[in-house]
Amino acid sequence: MNGLRAFAPTVLVAALGTTFGSALVIAPGIVAEALGAAGLDDLAPIKAILSVLGWLFLGIALYVGAIVTANTCATLIAGQTRIIALQRLIGATGATLRSRITRTGLLVGLVGGVLGTIAGTALSALFIAVLRSTGFLPDTSYTLVPWELVLPLVAVVVATWGAFAAGSRRVLTVTPLEALSSTVEPSHDDLRSGRGRRVWALVLMGAGALLMLLGLVLSPASPVAVLPAALGGFVSFAGVAVGATIVMPPVLQLIGRLGARDPVVLLAGRNAMRAPGRSSRATIGLVIGVTLLVTFAVALGIMQHVLETQLTAMGDGSMTPDMIEAQRDFFVQVNAVISVIVGFSAVIAAVGVVNALALGVLQRRRELGLLRVLGLTGAQVRRMIVTEAVQMVVAAVVTGLVLGTVYGWVGGQTMLGSLGTVVTPVLPLSTVGIVVVGALVLAVVATVAPVRRAMRVPPTEALAVD
Repeated sequence: MNGLRAFAPTVLVAALGTTFGSALVIAPGIVAEALGAAGLDDLAPIKAILSVLGWLFLGIALYVGAIVTANTCATLIAGQTRIIALQRLIGATGATLRSRITRTGLLVGLVGGVLGTIAGTALSALFIAVLRSTGFLPDTSYTLVPWELVLPLVAVVVATWGAFAAGSRRVLTVTPLEALSSTVEPSHDDLRSGRGRRVWALVLMGAGALLMLLGLVLSPASPVAVLPAALGGFVSFAGVAVGATIVMPPVLQLIGRLGARDPVVLLAGRNAMRAPGRSSRATIGLVIGVTLLVTFAVALGIMQHVLETQLTAMGDGSMTPDMIEAQRDFFVQVNAVISVIVGFSAVIAAVGVVNALALGVLQRRRELGLLRVLGLTGAQVRRMIVTEAVQMVVAAVVTGLVLGTVYGWVGGQTMLGSLGTVVTPVLPLSTVGIVVVGALVLAVVATVAPVRRAMRVPPTEALAVD
């Protein structure tokens, strides 16, 4: 478990995060140099604004990547409980084992960061070449390796190391006696008994809700009310992430009841609830990605609706329809750009979901072998696993849609409340369609390869896996 091969998907997450960060660091300089070549002066404020926006979106990507990495590490450790217990039995201490894992995390972050920096620089160079050939960018020299390029690399390495340190905490709780047990996941009761996690989750969600409420109260006076509301959204969502093993199981249980008359569907739903820790770790990353996409889409939809209403009420001149159409085009373009940028974080979350679902299947080969011995056909086992993955993904999407709609409405209301109107949530159907279809495809794709590998193992051999 200490080798890089076991953490290859985590290396990919670190590489994606650094690629994204490198591009965001290089982009402000490219824009400033292009504007300078066009004859514009005093570009420092423009570059500063672009840099702030770039670091904001990079922070979101690092936040998502850190949670995905910590969950991946925790899933691997949960599947290796007996091996860790055996190592404890022969004299290894929990602190020593955890130190090895965190050193691996440092190496994973460094390898992924270097690969991502190279990829981000190469993609930026390709981007410049394409835009110069089309005439969109002036033919001048551009800086591809600014000194700030080291900052995303350091940030990703530190975030990955910290995520491994957080995800490896379970090592300290593994006892030598667990080497004799086949259990690799804590029960739901054990998870809910974590008083510290429950208290922190409730405190963060409560504090975030109060800050958002403060923003709503202050919104009629000034648009600055969006600042405490935004901070409240971040704090409350951090509480949701910390309390994932408390928040997600009830949603999973509700989704699992749909179609439960089918024995295979019923078994899939109970499998998700039997290992709530694994299920919560697999879904929370996708919840984050969906919430981010929906939050920005709802906020922009509210702004567009309010501005269209105001333009319509301005008068019946011939320019009003043209102005409305131009505004719609503008918002479509802004939404597309923000969706692409935020969507990169959703891609990172999707990689985490694929990894968690694949690990979950591979770690249950013995269970799958037992089901086949008891009479389930290979097709039924495949359908059970795919159904379980779909249930988990649907639970994540539903949770993300609800949270994103709430956060987006709070953001829109606090920004536009000074206009004297109470806005209503506007959820673009295109965003919902893309999220739902993408999530379902993700669930199926994430289970195809591991199910095929698990089905190749004869039932008797699967039962012998230790």
